[in-house]
Amino acid sequence: MPSIPAHYYDGITSRRQAVEVSLHPEGLAIFSGEGLVVARWPYAAIRRIEGFRGNGLAITRVPEPGSTAEPRLEVTDPAFAADLSARATLSLTGSDSGRRERRSVVLWALAAVASLLGLAYWGLPALAGRIAPLVPASVEQRLGAAMDPQVRTEFGGPRGLKTCTAPAGVAALANLVGRYERAAGLHVPLTVVVVDSPMVNAFALPGGYIYVMRGLIDKARGPDEVAGVLGHEIGHVRYRHGLQAAIQSGGLAFLLGTVFGDFAGGTAILIASRTLLSSAFSRDAERQADAFGVDLMLKAGGDPDGLARFFRVAGADGMPGVLTWLNSHPAGPEREAAIRKLAENKPVVAAALSPEQWQALRAICSTTS
Repeated sequence: MPSIPAHYYDGITSRRQAVEVSLHPEGLAIFSGEGLVVARWPYAAIRRIEGFRGNGLAITRVPEPGSTAEPRLEVTDPAFAADLSARATLSLTGSDSGRRERRSVVLWALAAVASLLGLAYWGLPALAGRIAPLVPASVEQRLGAAMDPQVRTEFGGPRGLKTCTAPAGVAALANLVGRYERAAGLHVPLTVVVVDSPMVNAFALPGGYIYVMRGLIDKARGPDEVAGVLGHEIGHVRYRHGLQAAIQSGGLAFLLGTVFGDFAGGTAILIASRTLLSSAFSRDAERQADAFGVDLMLKAGGDPDGLARFFRVAGADGMPGVLTWLNSHPAGPEREAAIRKLAENKPVVAAALSPEQWQALRAICSTTS
């Protein structure tokens, strides 16, 4: 059956997500607007939620072992609801007494919720900024290695992630990354890959993991624009912005994982990974990354004007339904002007890439794995 739009709540936050859902032999599949897999629900685990208005239905799934999350999916298409009802038993989530008991618990929990909200909005952000510089580089690398499979699953969808491996393109990218890495003086080594995806996007994880989408390379009008974006993402690595975001989103579970080194398979890792993919850094973090990227280009090759120019290029004639780099790196005329001001009257030491290397990089996705 073709996919239809629906609304999804992950059971962890109150944020409503616009998703697409479709029925498969093994169960219900939920996808984000970008085509990434959000969740898969076996039919036997699906339960109906009473009280949904309209011709559709609201459903949840039986919590997985060790999880307390109660995700919710709201479907308004009557035909889809009928087809789902034919495949799943859709028994109610609980009895009337159970619902009364839950309401009583909610009343007692209001004070605790208020305290947690205060911690989330004021305490944890400040705490993340103080903790991140104290985390050993080896621990940050382990965190990045644990988040990498989650990111590959998110971007890979049902068919799996494809990385671009054309030898000449890989060599050109390695040349640029090597020069930037030597000039950056980082606390962790870089792992940079190009992903065969039409998204105009690039992002950095903790531990030096950087992903550049094919769509971004296709959109760029020259090597300086790609080099500027790469330098900016290396700035996020240098200042550990991804680590701070992971601490902030993962909360107490992540902090315990930091202490004991038990990252693999943790719910906090999943939350932190998805947060880094869908949210933006602070204005101060973006300014820091901009300045670092400009300085890196002036040291190791490339025209910093390429970074400023790409803000405008990526925002122009945007592709519907495709995540752009500007979604997570909001720009404006003042930011472009600030980047150009940083490079004003400073000579360009070398080209980011030769014309041959640039052409090779643009063809890097002719071979994938």
